[in-house]
Amino acid sequence: MIRASLVELDLGELLKALSVGRKSAVVSFQGRIYGRVHLLGGRILYARTEPGPHLGEYLVRLGHLTLEEVQTLVERQGRENPGTPLGALALELGLIGEEELLEALKAQVLEALATLLGEKEGEVLAEPLEEGSQVALPQTLDTDWALMEAARLLDEWRRGQVDPDEVLHLAEDPTRHPLSPEAWAVLELLDGVRRARSVALLSGLPEEGVYHLLHELKSRGLVRPSTLLAEDPLVVVLAESGVVRRLLLYLLEAHRFRVLLAKDQEGLLRLLKERPKGVILQGERALEAARRVRATLEGRLASIYLVSDTPPGLLARPLRLLHLPKPLRAQEVLKALEPLRQGAR
Repeated sequence: MIRASLVELDLGELLKALSVGRKSAVVSFQGRIYGRVHLLGGRILYARTEPGPHLGEYLVRLGHLTLEEVQTLVERQGRENPGTPLGALALELGLIGEEELLEALKAQVLEALATLLGEKEGEVLAEPLEEGSQVALPQTLDTDWALMEAARLLDEWRRGQVDPDEVLHLAEDPTRHPLSPEAWAVLELLDGVRRARSVALLSGLPEEGVYHLLHELKSRGLVRPSTLLAEDPLVVVLAESGVVRRLLLYLLEAHRFRVLLAKDQEGLLRLLKERPKGVILQGERALEAARRVRATLEGRLASIYLVSDTPPGLLARPLRLLHLPKPLRAQEVLKALEPLRQGAR
């Protein structure tokens, strides 16, 4: 076991050493964020940060799975297949192919590594990967390649980004400029109404990378800030399930809702000061959270949605809860929240 601060031990150098030694290990990071990198025989098996996108979210963003399929996989994973990665389970059931899994895995790992490499303070812990503790994915990534790509991404992010809430529109003919395929993908999503965060989530590219691409396009005069802005409804989400939380963030932001994620009930009450139009709750303590929201001045007028298998019972009627049935289906969620657009501030 290795335990050290980032001041004492560089995370990238540690991963390189484990790669050279062909070690199987779990490297955890705890600081401003939390992160984990799994290595199998010196190659990267898995990496993610919290907060940060799950593999399931990337499979949805890339169009390989639906929201409903990811939630069903997570439930089956917990019930029947503990230790089996969601991607491996989706592959086993024939929902995706190996190329689709590799595409999502690369995207998630590179975003997680770039985020972790950008951290300045925190503690690193390296422990052996217990044999049989996790079913291996059919694909692993070369650690040196992944670190180089992650460092390149981080360098791009540091060279400038637009604000996630900025709205941009096309300012001149882009065909007169040499552009990367990623830049073209981002430009196709600009409509003068979507915020940068919505564009990022729809693109299937790492969020930070899209903010940098938009910064570069803005610097070259290809895009400009929009002056007539439509106000997107604000929704606060408190979800016990990390998968539900991230899927709601993706779905709503991609369809022009502003989303704030609450870490706990106290954080939820603080976010009510932003006067959200809607509040979405999921988890064992959702009803308790709903009561606390309704007890506040800001929460009395907000629409509260409960994510659950069955509708709230009679005892919850005074809370005026709206029901979002599990598993969440994109069109059902968007239809239920559409009334929030009326009189959005």
